[in-house]
Amino acid sequence: MILNSRRAFLKTSFLTTAVIVMSAGKLFGAVYPLDTMVIAAEDLFAHAKKLEVDVRAYLLIILHHTRVTEEEKTSIRNGAQWLNEEAVAQYKKTYTQLSADKRQEILKIVSKEKWGENWIYALLSYVMEATFSDKVYGVNKNENGQKWLEFAAGMPRPKEPLL
Repeated sequence: MILNSRRAFLKTSFLTTAVIVMSAGKLFGAVYPLDTMVIAAEDLFAHAKKLEVDVRAYLLIILHHTRVTEEEKTSIRNGAQWLNEEAVAQYKKTYTQLSADKRQEILKIVSKEKWGENWIYALLSYVMEATFSDKVYGVNKNENGQKWLEFAAGMPRPKEPLL
């Protein structure tokens, strides 16, 4: 990825920089928001990993794309932070440190909140886009999503990514 400007550098830095997680007003630890998003996405749709979909790469595309609103980008980043805060409140560990069963419990808890429902919906939508995307985007290289559904893409196929 080429960083053409200071603004692009700062946007990228947010996803590679650890975010401080607080618990009861005390410093608990640090976590990378992108790691949280990827694990949560795979928890929501485990087939993505089995189909060898590069969820991390697709989320990076989304979080840097000019057609995705800043509000949507902020919402998905905040959701990762709030998911970690809920994990710390419930289990004294960040979301990425929990077992699969405990992560599912956290997802059930946050899904009852309006922000959690919206965040899960957005994240799951992006995972589906990645899973069924054309191989030109580089996240579904072997078209495993289409093969899984026995779907034949229409013509003409994209020659370059539109995202």
